[in-house]
Parts: sequence; structure tokens; C-alpha cells
Amino acid sequence: MYRLVRFGTTDIEYLNQVDMIGGGGTPVSYMRLPGGGAIDGYAGRQMYPGAVERTKNVRLWSATEAGLDNVYYALLALQGKRDRLYRRTSQGDIHWQYARLAALDAERNYEQAKYRRIQDINLRFVTQEADWRGALWTPGGLTFDSGYYFDTGLHFDTGLSHSLGASPDSWVVTVGSASDPGRAVVRNLKITINAGDAILTNPVIARTGGETLTYTGNIPSGGSLVIDCGLMQVSCTGVSNAYDNLTFAATADMAAWFTLLAGSNTLTITYSGGGTGKSISMEYYEAWA
Repeated sequence: MYRLVRFGTTDIEYLNQVDMIGGGGTPVSYMRLPGGGAIDGYAGRQMYPGAVERTKNVRLWSATEAGLDNVYYALLALQGKRDRLYRRTSQGDIHWQYARLAALDAERNYEQAKYRRIQDINLRFVTQEADWRGALWTPGGLTFDSGYYFDTGLHFDTGLSHSLGASPDSWVVTVGSASDPGRAVVRNLKITINAGDAILTNPVIARTGGETLTYTGNIPSGGSLVIDCGLMQVSCTGVSNAYDNLTFAATADMAAWFTLLAGSNTLTITYSGGGTGKSISMEYYEAWA
């Protein structure tokens, strides 16, 4: 279980908290048959919610009426803002996802007008992703002004950068344990391939039992190819239309491109060329339901 605790830098923990902790509705697609029954348009695929609405009902309190005004209007001023919405689990873990404060609803009833220093409000957030982001796993490159809280969870130089040997080259990326309760599929994955000191050509990245990404073209000497599966963007040093050079195998989910499952993931990359210093690295946030 969890509570919503912070929006951006603003604490949203108050009295009488009631948090909506559901997962949102997932899309369905059924074609009804004349003789009864239906065909599931998504077959055996697991579907994910789109935008998810999350609400929090709280009672604001202050020692003075003026203090209550300050708390209330500070929250009201956040309406419409997009920022990170944080939750704290019962185990003390901090997760976050991007959200917009869509509305702050409130009524000033007789009890609250009488006591003057309390006010019940409803905060309604709309999030653009179904899963919560946990610890960031990165080969490095963050600084103290990168905008992260220390309780968000950061891991540096954790083996996500792999030096490439002879093609094809396989290695294992482990994401927690397959038995971790609530751990979700990692879909916002950034993949970077560095060519080293020679041209690297036509890299193909595949996960055993999963997706395959194929880039048709050259990565110049000293250059890199970046495939951002979360933003759905592709960039390559010296190439203006790198997105057009990326193709997907039939197993790829067009909403994710490439994924890492909970537990062990065997990855294989094939390519031609490349020089000293060629490597592949990955950056992602743990995903939690």
C-alpha cells in the first residue's frame, strides 16, 4: 500500500488522508460474434492504462486562520501544473511519475467556517503513465544539480554499460527478481551504442523471447546511436533522419519498442565493424505497479 506524499517540492500529507490507489482502466477491444461470444482484439497481449486519474482527499489545518489561507492558496496556485507526483510505500520506498494537478475541489461548509482553521479539499491528479518509477539505473553522468531527491533512489556504474566483443555478443541484464511483488515491465528504456574509434554498421539488438530493434546505417567513428524507447526518439551522430532507419520485429510493442522483464534478461547485439572502445549502455527507472 502507499500514500501520495509530494507534488514537485510541495508536501501534500495532511489530516484525514484518503488516497485513491487503483491502477486505472485498461483499454479493451472485443468484436461481438453473431452466435454469441466475442473475439479479443488484443489477443494474449497485456494492455496498459493510458492516462490515470489519482485523487487525494485531505483536511488542511493550521494554528491560525491566516496560516490556513497560506496553505490553501499555495496548493491552489499549483492547479494546472505538471510535475513529479511522489508516493511512499508501506516499506518506505519512494516512487514517482509525472502528473498534472487537474483540479483542486473544496467546499466551505458550516463546520469549517465555524472553526476557521480547517478545510477539506480534494486534489485530482492525472498521470500520463500507468507505472511508477523507482530507482534510476544509469551508467553515470548525473551531478548534484540534476534535479533528483536523495530519497528517489539512484544507482551509478551498476554494470549497465557493456563493452562489446566479437559480434554477436550476448550478456544478461537483471532487473530485481521475477518474484518481486508489484514489479512491472521496464518500458522507458534508453539504449546507447558507442562505435569506438571505427565505424560501426547495422546494429541489431534483441531480447531472448522478446523484442528486436534493427538500425540500418552507420554509426561514425567516435559517434553514438541513442534509442529512447520512452520518448520514442532516435538520434545518431551525423545523421538527420535516424528515426527512419530503425525497424521493429513483429514482437515489438509499438507503445514501448523494447522492454526488460523482472528478473534476468538475455540480450544479444549483432553488428559489423566498430573499434576500440565500442560499447552499449542502458538507462532506465525501475517500474512498479
